[in-house]
Amino acid sequence: MTEVHSQTREYTLPAGCPVCESDLPVRVTATGPNAVCTHCGWMGRPFITVTHDGLRVSYDDAARA
Repeated sequence: MTEVHSQTREYTLPAGCPVCESDLPVRVTATGPNAVCTHCGWMGRPFITVTHDGLRVSYDDAARA
């Protein structure tokens, strides 16, 4: 049985915006992470991967256009 978390969590990635390098607010819901930069307006869905060093955040290159 898969447990679905209905709780929404919000994080800030320091210098996480791929366009302007401002802090990037990220909201993680049951459907996945969503981000909107409050400085330049960039919107996207960061990919969050657990690694042996911690979390790795990457972005779809098509979202940068």
